[in-house]
Amino acid sequence: IDVPVALVLDEVSVGAYEEIRKEAAEEHPGAATLTALIRLRQFCSHPWAAGKLTGIRDVAAASPKLQRCLEIIEEIVAIRAKALIFTSFNEVSDLLASEISKRFEIPAEQINGSVPVRDRQRMVDAFTAHEGPAVLVLNPKAAGTGLNIAAASHVIHYNLEWNPAVEDQASARAYRRGQRLPVTVHRMFFTDTVEEVINERMMRKRGIANQAVVGTAGDADDLADIVKALQRSPVAPS
Repeated sequence: IDVPVALVLDEVSVGAYEEIRKEAAEEHPGAATLTALIRLRQFCSHPWAAGKLTGIRDVAAASPKLQRCLEIIEEIVAIRAKALIFTSFNEVSDLLASEISKRFEIPAEQINGSVPVRDRQRMVDAFTAHEGPAVLVLNPKAAGTGLNIAAASHVIHYNLEWNPAVEDQASARAYRRGQRLPVTVHRMFFTDTVEEVINERMMRKRGIANQAVVGTAGDADDLADIVKALQRSPVAPS
């Protein structure tokens, strides 16, 4: 069950987002542009990951997306289900695991590139064996293939991936042999931002193999999407 979760930046977030976007608005496609693209994606995941809104000391208050994610987790905990959360950014993974564990007093472990491959299956086994709600926060590149995590009936893509195959492979961790429940996939993105362009791109390219690393092949379609992503603004034209 695919559930798009379209969100809107609040007023404070719009200003901080525009600061990053305008820094790259006049740049030609290249290294600086790709750096800006990553920073905008980081910001949409959580402003602190992009060095913004650090004066807001409450982690959830600084991010409408985190607030909505915690609401989804609350619903999942209420039905005593398990969830996988995918994010590309380790700093955001740390924030998610810490906040979920603290708020709901449930296991919230992480699997990313820093976790040795030999330890990942052990963590999945512990997640599966746990009676009651639990969360695994996963990096899609580190845990997007090879693991069977059928104990989870909810998947949350906290930030969307440029390559739709990466997202599909990540979702498939829960929708594997042994899964007896419907799997609900929550895809979170901010409208009028780089994330909406990524969502549009994914809808267009879903089911079509393309390069895993943005821009490396010099694909004209990649380039057009990058430019569009940097031009998309949450500020309404005057």
